Amino acid sequence: MPNYVWTAKDKFGVSGVKEITANTIEESKSALLAEGCTDLVLVQDEIGDAVRAGWPRPATFLGSEIKQATEAARLKLRGRPPPTYSGELWRGIVESKKSIIGILALAVLEIYLGHNTSLIFLGFSLLAWLAFLICFRLPGIYYNRLHRAADWYRWTEVLEIVDKLKKIEKFHVIKIPPWNLSLYRAKAMAGSGHLPEALLEFSRYENQPGCPSWLYKAFLGGIYGTARQYDKAVEYNWQAVREKPTPTLYLDLANRYARYMNDPAKARGALAEAEKSTITDIAEPFRLRCRGILAFLETDYISARRELESSIEMMQKTPHQPYRDGHLSVAKAYLCCVLAKLGDQAAARKNFSEAEAYLVATSETELLEQCKKATRGQT
Repeated sequence: MPNYVWTAKDKFGVSGVKEITANTIEESKSALLAEGCTDLVLVQDEIGDAVRAGWPRPATFLGSEIKQATEAARLKLRGRPPPTYSGELWRGIVESKKSIIGILALAVLEIYLGHNTSLIFLGFSLLAWLAFLICFRLPGIYYNRLHRAADWYRWTEVLEIVDKLKKIEKFHVIKIPPWNLSLYRAKAMAGSGHLPEALLEFSRYENQPGCPSWLYKAFLGGIYGTARQYDKAVEYNWQAVREKPTPTLYLDLANRYARYMNDPAKARGALAEAEKSTITDIAEPFRLRCRGILAFLETDYISARRELESSIEMMQKTPHQPYRDGHLSVAKAYLCCVLAKLGDQAAARKNFSEAEAYLVATSETELLEQCKKATRGQT
């Protein structure tokens, strides 16, 4: 059974993280409600649990096992600015300030005593420690770069980063799951016009840890979508959702019907299935965006504006989530079209100006043309 993770207040009003194993999201929610919990927010569903199972078990360093972060600790890390060399160095310095202060104090003492050889040794020790701090965080730095490169369809860069991560893992204790790197490589291949090679690249990971059959099919839908073969993408989305009818998978299906198939009726049906259960907090802006796009297709422009603006507002509060640029830009592009329909050309042009660079970079040709016509008053 999946392990669901919620944030909640217990019956004493104390906020915390709750992990519960159950057959479904709603079953886990009912169990927490029976305990007297309130203010429930789902932060991990079946997909997150399945993916987590594919990450390497705790590694060892200098003979000691590196403890896995608790769910509460992971939540604290969520939404932080993407790691950089300078940022991670500073964070490492702050976290190791006692050790660094000790080394500096010894250095001052050695200067006072005139022990130049010891001073040189301490200097090298400090530099080695700072280099270690950066080295330890390399996988995180490159993994976040990988997200951004994939979000902007920079496929050559994606392949280069995947290769770097594979080289790093040869000596590093922190390792990205092979299936995950293979998925990024497959998307880059598909996006570069090499779909057969992409499918072959990822085919070896079906039913491997982190990639059960239903999730593998969902990922295949993503690979076909990257190759702009939307019929096949929807086909595999359906196979995945039939095997594991989770709200997130239904939401993905609704988005494909609305954005790429221009089929509001089927999009509405998939969205209705998604909304029968609780959706994770990370997926909530995506749900609102999907509702906004669907309302636009149905010419309900007042509702479309409300839903899209709510989605954008929510996403802007968490700007450092992976793939935030893409989700925001697409929402603003549709909002541009909606505002133009409502006669607010100034606001329409503003939203388009903020979305245009992404639409061009990712060859969102149809949506780009819709925005251009909208801002020219050709609605």
